[in-house]
Amino acid sequence: MSSTRVGKPTITVFRLAALFTLLAVAMGSVVCATESGFECGNWPGCTDSALLPSGQVAGFFYRNPWIEMVHRVSAILAGPLALAAGILVARLRGVHPLARLLPWVTVAGAIVAGTFGRLAVLGLPIPAWGGAVDLASALIAMGAMVVATIALERTPAAWFPTPAGSLAWLGLGLVVAMHLVSLFAAGPGSYTRCLSWPVWDLIAADHAASGTLQIVRLGLGVVAAAVIIATVVRALGQPGLRGPAITCAGLLGLVILLGLIIRMTGSDDLGVVFSLATVGLLWTLTLLGAQASLESVPGDNGPRLEASTAAEPSAGTAS
Repeated sequence: MSSTRVGKPTITVFRLAALFTLLAVAMGSVVCATESGFECGNWPGCTDSALLPSGQVAGFFYRNPWIEMVHRVSAILAGPLALAAGILVARLRGVHPLARLLPWVTVAGAIVAGTFGRLAVLGLPIPAWGGAVDLASALIAMGAMVVATIALERTPAAWFPTPAGSLAWLGLGLVVAMHLVSLFAAGPGSYTRCLSWPVWDLIAADHAASGTLQIVRLGLGVVAAAVIIATVVRALGQPGLRGPAITCAGLLGLVILLGLIIRMTGSDDLGVVFSLATVGLLWTLTLLGAQASLESVPGDNGPRLEASTAAEPSAGTAS
């Protein structure tokens, strides 16, 4: 069987799809933190009165329609890029099954998240379970595209369970569970519904809404932080994982610091930074798990990266 080459254009499409899924989730967190989700009034476009200089903007980081539009553009582009990635890789032989399957998972996640986003903008009340489906779809889409990109970059690749990888996936699962519980624990209008780590009694409405879920959320956060620290310790001993491990440690420290500041000041003015750091930690933890679990293996029949592509840093070494 002749070997199949993974060309640079295919790798580039995968990387762009991974980038735009990250941007979609990151900007979605900023939209939530700045309460900008309802500033356009329609979907997928926006009203001229909202975007023109004469439009009323409450503040750069508060109820800004441009933030909402950047989020929409990134989310709308993520789906077609993932679709293109899935089509491009379908013609290749010998690539890891994850590289074939996961772009389609990203497409499905983008469609579900986009549907809920449209319904919310058009004024349909979204219950907590609907918000959980929306968030889970967006996070799955982001994570799936990261793993697919690493699987393709390391072609021919094989999945090897490692202590660092297992801990990374466990930590990621705990963090995602914590965020999903947050949607049910948040009081009316609370920042808790946005991507963030627990800040006990951020507003009184949280405790009134569900004190038990707040305790569950806090417990998940504590266990997740401990697992992430264990992941970092394990990964630091492997040269190929040190970059994302150090980044994970830095982002975890940042979210803890920001949480303490928000708790002490009683203000969520740092909500944008807090949410972006949270998304960055999710993405980097996924990257670390993929790099720890997927390794290139020698083989004569599998695809090979072209020389111009193999010489470039992978998505993992960029962090």
